[in-house]
Amino acid sequence: MRNKIPFIAAFCTVLIFSIAGLFKLKFETDILDVLPQKLSSVRTLKISQKYFDNDQRIALLLSSEEEEIYEEDVEEFAIHLREKLSPAKVLYRSEFEEDPEQFAKSIAGLWLLSPPEISSAIENRLLDQSSLEKYLETVKNDIRTSFDQQEATIASYDPLGFLKHPFITQLKDSELSFQSADGKHWILLIHNPTPTTDYHVHQAWVEKIRSAANSWAGLEDFGFTFGLTGGPVYNSEIGTAMEEDMSGTIMFTSILVGVLFLLVQRHPGQLMLILLLLGLSFVITLGVGGWIFGTLNLVSVGFAAILLGLIIDYGVVIFRESIGNTESPARFRKELAPGILWAAATTAIVFGLLTLSTFQGVRQLGGLIIIGLITGAAVMLIFIPLFLNRFPSKNASILLKSPFPGKLVARSLIACGILIAIAVFAVKGEPDVSFDFSMVEPSSSEAAATFSVIQEKFPAWSDKNVQLMASGKSWVEIESAAEEAEKHLKNLKANGIVQSYQWPTELIPLMGTRNLSSENFTAIHQSRDRILESAKQNGFTDEGLALDRMILDHLNTPPAEVDLTDFVHQFIAESPDQEKYLSGSVMLTKEVTEENFPEISVLSSENFDVTSWSIIQAALLPSVKRDFYVIFLPATGILLLTLVVVFRSIRDAAITIGVLVTSLLLVNAFVVVTGSAWNFLSGMAIPLIVGTGIDYSIHLIFALRRSGGDLNSVWNGVGKAICFCGLSTAIGFGSLLFASNEILRSMGLLCCLGVLTTMLLSVFVVPGLWKRSAH
Repeated sequence: MRNKIPFIAAFCTVLIFSIAGLFKLKFETDILDVLPQKLSSVRTLKISQKYFDNDQRIALLLSSEEEEIYEEDVEEFAIHLREKLSPAKVLYRSEFEEDPEQFAKSIAGLWLLSPPEISSAIENRLLDQSSLEKYLETVKNDIRTSFDQQEATIASYDPLGFLKHPFITQLKDSELSFQSADGKHWILLIHNPTPTTDYHVHQAWVEKIRSAANSWAGLEDFGFTFGLTGGPVYNSEIGTAMEEDMSGTIMFTSILVGVLFLLVQRHPGQLMLILLLLGLSFVITLGVGGWIFGTLNLVSVGFAAILLGLIIDYGVVIFRESIGNTESPARFRKELAPGILWAAATTAIVFGLLTLSTFQGVRQLGGLIIIGLITGAAVMLIFIPLFLNRFPSKNASILLKSPFPGKLVARSLIACGILIAIAVFAVKGEPDVSFDFSMVEPSSSEAAATFSVIQEKFPAWSDKNVQLMASGKSWVEIESAAEEAEKHLKNLKANGIVQSYQWPTELIPLMGTRNLSSENFTAIHQSRDRILESAKQNGFTDEGLALDRMILDHLNTPPAEVDLTDFVHQFIAESPDQEKYLSGSVMLTKEVTEENFPEISVLSSENFDVTSWSIIQAALLPSVKRDFYVIFLPATGILLLTLVVVFRSIRDAAITIGVLVTSLLLVNAFVVVTGSAWNFLSGMAIPLIVGTGIDYSIHLIFALRRSGGDLNSVWNGVGKAICFCGLSTAIGFGSLLFASNEILRSMGLLCCLGVLTTMLLSVFVVPGLWKRSAH
């Protein structure tokens, strides 16, 4: 009993450590956390979402298939939502229309804080009566003769020209609108009153909005439909999908592998033991992962099904090797340990290649599988020998005749496989490497579908519109970076690459300019009656002067008391550590592609950077190709070279290489025929094919050597074991075909296909070719 105390203490320590790690583990639903964090455009977009885009808001798109949506109906809908979602803020129109008084106060504050080079023109115009009269006459003439309806309308409600501040001019030119050009779509922005990153809370918030919207009678009366998008909607969808991926793939894999195990071992007791040990392996793996990573992302969540299909192989090998065993558990474990641990190590090396990826999500996936492989091998080795007396393996009563074909068939299979692949490449071309963000989104995503419609109907939301951000420790640094960026913007616009841009350098709060214009604006405020009377005498009504009257009333505000935070929060921000940010937007003439991305990259430097989902996608493609060509392919070559060392026979190495090359060619041919492409995750199928192929060939060739070429003996021993291992691994990857996103499904499909192809070629080719080699 004393000898067991250290083991029990160690086991309890590991278990407590793992359970504590489980409580640290959480799902990370942000797609950006899967991507390379060293990429400047990724970091910039994360900052933008945090400080400018308000990633906690939900965009509700109200749509009508036939008739135009009227503002009165949207107003009724917004009032209904405000009642149901109080205290949430619901916007369906501009700041001016929503709160004219606050808008006027902000415009007054904007002029009060503007430097003289901006404010002097309006000061001189309003303080000098003759200049004012001349300006009002010009405004009247412009309203009568203007072909721009929007400009004429703005002038009629702002005859004094307060809205001609450079910053407001940029806002007017930004194409921001709540209603689509055809009038059949209207955006309502709903701000979350309790910001959080917990996707469970987001899910409840989204459902509350959906329930509130569905309870509005106008949906049925007017035939309207709606869709939801935004950060909380994406988080809710991805988090739920990740939970379903983990539970669904594990359940699917467990059932199929369990049935396969029973067909091979025909022992329910052994199956129950295997399942318990698999559960223990997962608890330890997730616990250690919790301490190391802290999160599971939408890529690494696929580790569970893969690991299940791999770990169970070790259990099957131990049970198969225990047939006729009479040794003690410790001695039996000592004999098996080198083979099991080396098998786990070689497989871990294959998945270890993923940790070299530039993608954070892929590195995490590789890390979790490495932890799981080592943990699973250790758990199976430690516990199964202890229960062999209770769940013994029985000798087969009948040895089946081997299905291994002869040398002619074996050679024909290799030749046919290679010829088929070459024919496909000749007709269809070579396989491609690509990446698209739709791959990591849930397949049935309301958020993605709604956002796609918004991008199509609202130009300001399209992929042509990208974000530009300057950062610095002081506003002086921001001003310098902004000026440099604007030079590039002007050049790009002159070269036809940029259509327009909104770069509000006027908002940079240079402290030295704050009090220079206060006395003049105080004088303007004191002359407001004279100014308004002059406007009335020129034909402008009280209604048309309402905004200007409110602005004049607020011009006596001391500059030190001006607070523009709510007005400029989309353009100016400051982090808790005093980092300053200026944000703007750039409308490109064409959507961003890999080809034109270098032209736009001049907007990226140490102090300013351009970003958007399309920018990141174009910037990522070289990283995807790097992972494919620089990591996966060279690693495959290194694994192949180790064959000569393992076999110490060029002939045996050549047999294995023939099988592996054929498998790789056939999988690539499948990629071409299906019109798909390799991506940053599915590319791991290449080293996986090589790794499993090497394992299968090693087992078969060494078994053939030990048995002196006895094919029946090899089939009933190693042959069946390889079939089980191949099928269980294929099931693990195949379960990812039911995953919620394309990136995991593509990896699952190609890895499953690769493992099955390699297994079948190894079993039906290696023995025949080995026999031909006259060993």
